[in-house]
Amino acid sequence: MAETKGGTERIQEQQRAAAAVRQALRHADVRGRVELIRVQREPFEGNGERAEAFAPGTRFPKERLWHVEIAFADPVAGPLVIGDGRFLGLGVMYPVRQPEGIHAFQIDAGLSEEPDPLGLARALRRAVMARVQQLIGDKELLPAFFSGHEQDGSPARSHDHAHLGFLFDPEMRRLIVVAPHVLGRRNPTSEEQGYLSFLDDALAELLELRAGAAGCLSLRRVRVQLDADPLFSPSRIWRSVTRYQVTRHKKGVTAADAVARDIESECRRVGLPEPQVTAGAVRGVPGAGLMGDATIAFRVAVAGLIALGRSRHLGGGLFAGTLEAEAGTETQP
Repeated sequence: MAETKGGTERIQEQQRAAAAVRQALRHADVRGRVELIRVQREPFEGNGERAEAFAPGTRFPKERLWHVEIAFADPVAGPLVIGDGRFLGLGVMYPVRQPEGIHAFQIDAGLSEEPDPLGLARALRRAVMARVQQLIGDKELLPAFFSGHEQDGSPARSHDHAHLGFLFDPEMRRLIVVAPHVLGRRNPTSEEQGYLSFLDDALAELLELRAGAAGCLSLRRVRVQLDADPLFSPSRIWRSVTRYQVTRHKKGVTAADAVARDIESECRRVGLPEPQVTAGAVRGVPGAGLMGDATIAFRVAVAGLIALGRSRHLGGGLFAGTLEAEAGTETQP
């Protein structure tokens, strides 16, 4: 079990480690200008190991081992291997393709046993709006990009997803904030580019989220690996990880068919290939309409993020890529 340290001691320890990283870069003759160094014991990815786990079998005490992230002003060519353990297999760095407009947070503690994805998404939305409002000033009107509402208070209605999405990934216990261009599978507009910098600043120190019945959550910023993350990496078969809510209830068909047809329409709207959809566990929810689970099969692999349906901005209709053998759904060749 990791030892508990006071805030001041932890900060001082991290500062010494960051200084050691700069020294290691000089020893490795890395000349690129460093903009940011992050050091922490915890892994940057949800499926990693704490730094101390790499100490056995080496000559290093666990206190000297850190996970490190370095941001350079300009691209630096690899391979990049730094630190005292570089000749023993430690200190190997790999490049991260940083996605623009995607902010992911691992929930380390505080989450209730059966959290409501939409409730968590709403709590995240409130927190992000409050933090952005602090940045721009209390007297300034919050842009629809952040709030999802027009100046008159009415819901923003746009075919190209003009406001942020707030998602809960129950399988990896993550909260994710996504920019509208990510949801809409398009490039950001020049106006959105300006808002993205505000979003980066607002989320820089988000470490806790009070989410009502879902709990008081301890959060840790994590990187999204686009080529390996189930929500983003290309796949031919996608299954819902949060329930899909129909945008329109098609008449004259079964409830499952209505959900399937609605998903097909949503896929076409965002420019995805024509899918084959299988829906199940469909039920009507008063005030919300039909909701259900679904599996989407495409003829070719497509990349995520895939969030569809009426509640796509607030945690609903989120899909994850999966192996075809696990999905139990086939398409024609």
